[in-house]
Amino acid sequence: MIFVMLAYVATNVQGSLAMYGHLLRQLRESKGRSQADVARSVSISPAQLARLETSQRGLYLEDFIRIAEALGEKAGNLLPNDLGEIGHLKPLINRLAAVPPELLPRVSSIIEKLVLLTQEMTPTKRTGEK
Repeated sequence: MIFVMLAYVATNVQGSLAMYGHLLRQLRESKGRSQADVARSVSISPAQLARLETSQRGLYLEDFIRIAEALGEKAGNLLPNDLGEIGHLKPLINRLAAVPPELLPRVSSIIEKLVLLTQEMTPTKRTGEK
């Protein structure tokens, strides 16, 4: 299950994630790690990792986070600073990526409730307002 917040980030960043395959490859090579080694550590095949690194396969946010962590980096640190209105979520991405899998359903439920609460609190524009 993916977090609501990560889904939001994925929706807003997904189009640009293709370029991150190349970034992950550079990072992997700078750490002296082989494709086979990194692929094994994130439970994918070396061929899948090769396709991700060369943008032959779409890079999903979950893949990006797992590979970044396998390379010893926080995923949020690899995202650009110019993410616009979601740039402030970078530290949150790092924290969410560290949540143990057995807690994901509970955390997801809490985040869904928070999102709903904040939507309810957001004032709506009255007719005629810009």
